[in-house]
Amino acid sequence: MILLASTSDLIRVVTSNAITTDVHASWVDRNGSTITPGRTNTAISTATTTTIVGSPAASTQRTVKTIHIRNRHATTAQTVTVIHTDGTTSVELISVVLLAGYVLHYDEGSGWEILDANGRSLQNTSNNGSGAAVNATNLVVLSSDVVNNDSTANTMQDVTGLQFSVTAGETYFFRFTILYTAAATTTGSRWSVSGPASPTALRYRSQYSLTTTSETVNSGLGSYDLPAAANATSATTGGNIAIIEGFITPSANGTVVARFASEVASSAITALRGSLLEWYRVV
Repeated sequence: MILLASTSDLIRVVTSNAITTDVHASWVDRNGSTITPGRTNTAISTATTTTIVGSPAASTQRTVKTIHIRNRHATTAQTVTVIHTDGTTSVELISVVLLAGYVLHYDEGSGWEILDANGRSLQNTSNNGSGAAVNATNLVVLSSDVVNNDSTANTMQDVTGLQFSVTAGETYFFRFTILYTAAATTTGSRWSVSGPASPTALRYRSQYSLTTTSETVNSGLGSYDLPAAANATSATTGGNIAIIEGFITPSANGTVVARFASEVASSAITALRGSLLEWYRVV
């Protein structure tokens, strides 16, 4: 429950970028035995602080039922911070990075959650405003194929859609399980991760197909985009799997994302729809 109990109480949103962000809020006012519902729609297009739920009238308590905050930009992420103020003291209820098309949703009964661009729940964010409940599984499913067919061999790119938001100083475990195809068995690949610059700690490993009886295995990795070179082959054109798993403690807020490259110029490696990301906030 989020309660506005005085004529000075407000709910505000701070946006980091000048991109289109839509907000809907609904509430119920109670004055004695009189119950009055209300709602506001707010369109934000600047990096600013915006009131999204106003103060109740005198002798009235306002209970916030729902809040929806959607980043409508096609490519740019938006950091949104929701603040409750009583006119003197302002406190942050939650602060998250919304990727393009993502929604921060609050429901009185279930708390905060993030929805991806297809409306699917990514994480439970009701643990005191943290990015996810400690030791709870968070699952992301790749909704569409991502192709790397770069004209320069061994050029890394994001597996856009297989990513999660992280908060500085918290520790996360991640495991990417990626189905992929190769244009030819003579086209190899490499698979890795990237995230916020200069993490406090990063330890991970990766494994992916080389032949029908062997894999490329990389252990003890401690920097982004490792290994530096792609392997030379793929086990099949259509039945390959890459696994990347490890731990990260970021030094800044941001996004951890899977990355991949093709060993051969203009010879496609394709991360397939249905690939998975599992992650946990450990501490």
